[in-house]
Amino acid sequence: MDSRGFTLVELVISMAILAIISVLGIVALQSSTTSMATAESKADVQDNVRDALAAMTRELQMASKTSDDSLTPPLDAVAINANPAAGSPTELVFQTPTSGSGRNWSRPIRYRYLNEDANGNGRLDSGEDLDSDSVLSRRIVRIQDRNGDGDTADTGETTPVGGANDLSTVQFARTGDVITITLTADKFMRGRRSDPVRVTVSSDVYLQN
Repeated sequence: MDSRGFTLVELVISMAILAIISVLGIVALQSSTTSMATAESKADVQDNVRDALAAMTRELQMASKTSDDSLTPPLDAVAINANPAAGSPTELVFQTPTSGSGRNWSRPIRYRYLNEDANGNGRLDSGEDLDSDSVLSRRIVRIQDRNGDGDTADTGETTPVGGANDLSTVQFARTGDVITITLTADKFMRGRRSDPVRVTVSSDVYLQN
């Protein structure tokens, strides 16, 4: 009677091959999962940044290119201010018309970039929470003294622009009648504290007034 089976060597080799295939499968699955998570995070960041740009563009394109001290309140041309406040590297200040006559303009509107991440590590460290909200603020806020009482603490006078709160860099630049806004967002994926998803979006806003 011919009875044949696997030898120990054959079994060991088969198990080794199976182990290698399993490891390769796990690595491929992890890589695919990471790629999908990265793509989703990048799309989310891009959407938030573009929403912020769109919100600013709609209002900013109506800003005045020139100044006129004879008006009440006085009209000032678009201005870019560096380091306007603690935790704010830059802001854009402008006014928009409130009527079609060209004689009535809004109180100054500020698009102020707030960045509490002093050391640039993407974490809220001791001493960085300037507004005491327990969240690392890296966003643009719209500030306007609507009622003219000399402060912007009333409801609706200081509001976030769009949903982006991961802006690592914001740049405003003016060339003639064009304001260029460049936003860079860095977002760490859940469970990872290195190699953040990074998105940079730039837009030219043409001043119409």
